[in-house]
Amino acid sequence: MRRLITSVIFLALCISSKAIEIEKDSLAFVNAKWKVTGLERGAAAMYAEIRMFDSQQSISVIKYPARRFRTRLINSPGDQADKTSAVAEREGAYAAVNGGYFDMAQLLPCVYFRTGKEVFGQTSPSEAFRVNGVVGTKDKRGRKVMISSCSPSEYEEIAGKWHSVMASGPMLVDEGEILVPQYTETDENGKGIDAFNDYRHPRSVIGYDDKGNVYLVVIDGRHPGKGDGASIYETALICRFLGMKDAINLDGGGSSSLWSLELGVLSHPSDNKTFDHEGERTVPDIIGVFR
Repeated sequence: MRRLITSVIFLALCISSKAIEIEKDSLAFVNAKWKVTGLERGAAAMYAEIRMFDSQQSISVIKYPARRFRTRLINSPGDQADKTSAVAEREGAYAAVNGGYFDMAQLLPCVYFRTGKEVFGQTSPSEAFRVNGVVGTKDKRGRKVMISSCSPSEYEEIAGKWHSVMASGPMLVDEGEILVPQYTETDENGKGIDAFNDYRHPRSVIGYDDKGNVYLVVIDGRHPGKGDGASIYETALICRFLGMKDAINLDGGGSSSLWSLELGVLSHPSDNKTFDHEGERTVPDIIGVFR
């Protein structure tokens, strides 16, 4: 009985400590010196460098009212693949973030990707550990962005009537609830050791709040002391701090890039290993925002 009581007390202390850390990080996020630039039709670009999670976070955000813009999933495979900014400019977009997971050798989507009735990719078995959701648009005009938890066997059931759909993941937030654990796998000291989920990397996200705003977010990473990157759980916390009701993780790492027509590349892509705006990777798909 004494051992049980001791375990319960230890668990309560851990939970309390975790809550205190989240509150501290939330305050750091809110009180950060955000650089906010107004864009057209009520959209805004936001950037901040924040000391949180005992790390240095560099966060870029584009927030826009879905009803005033059109959102499109853009497939640009093989020889058509290019940097997020270049594909966006070529397509006449107003803003864009990199899209989903892809085969780096062939520059083709390696996840389910459909526009209208045309299917461009299927989710490969190697992506099953992280792909548990879909993002897309309900209507052809792209005025209504949709995000939902979804297994590969449920694509037609859940997203069959959507105009466009791309599988991705992990799902980060659903109806305001964080879906991912703090650590996926731990060592004997309680430290996260899962390379994809628990280590800090550049991350890209799309999500929305309950007021009709869509968020495109890039968390810089692989720039020690400037942009340390975030774990999947830390990424989900940032989504909640921004006010997102639903959010899904996109392809990250060297693919992470956020761009707008007026400001250019907002984030600090890591492929050139320099903390600047020049290190974009060639990708075969993006999420574009149009006026």
